[in-house]
Amino acid sequence: MKRRLITVVVAVALAALGSLSVHGYVRTADERALRGQRPVEVLVAARAIPAGTPAARLVPDGYAAARRFPAASVPEGALTGVGDADRDLVLGAGVRAGELIRRALLVRPGGTQAFVVPDGKIALTVALSDPQRVAGHVVAGSRVAIFLSRRVLNSDGRPRGELTETRLLMSGVDVLAVGPAQPPKDARDKPSFGETTGLVTLAVTQRQAEKLVWSATGPQGAQGTGLYLGLEGGSSRLTETGSGVSSFKVFA
Repeated sequence: MKRRLITVVVAVALAALGSLSVHGYVRTADERALRGQRPVEVLVAARAIPAGTPAARLVPDGYAAARRFPAASVPEGALTGVGDADRDLVLGAGVRAGELIRRALLVRPGGTQAFVVPDGKIALTVALSDPQRVAGHVVAGSRVAIFLSRRVLNSDGRPRGELTETRLLMSGVDVLAVGPAQPPKDARDKPSFGETTGLVTLAVTQRQAEKLVWSATGPQGAQGTGLYLGLEGGSSRLTETGSGVSSFKVFA
């Protein structure tokens, strides 16, 4: 009789503990969902804003207005306001009406530093041709995805025949600055589309920098390989864990 009573008591206790655990999980999930729906105030361009506009004049001159969005829908780096530290900065690139104003767009109006490196990041510059820079549409303040097209290498670092592949290397990368286009090595030749090379400075982590440097200087060994930028939109959905496209899978 005592054993049966103990068994019943233990079963009831376990059931109660399970109910509490489920209730705690549901409550935590609800709290996370509510945090994602919590309104966040950010600055949105009320009309087209030209490059060079002082940050301190964005709101007073009617260029930008505060709008509320669910926290989960606001991208990282969106400008929530113009603080004292931002008042001496200007927009490094133009902003279209209706676009969120991102902190990466704010740069110094002159001097030796033409941009501000975000906390925890480093600035890294790569040289890319016109098509690799989205035909020149990549500007300071853009957010880009970076693709790598290369020869497939064996474990010893040698190309595996003629096999090539293209994969997403990283995404959500902020462009800090875009340098002037460089003419072909032979200045007597008139450059055509794809021949000129421009400098793109990106804000990256150490690991991203290592990937970029290897990709830009590694043993590519084939014409048409290298880095390619893609402009990200507000609803872009990208993953770096995919298998990419290779010579065998391009028509799959």
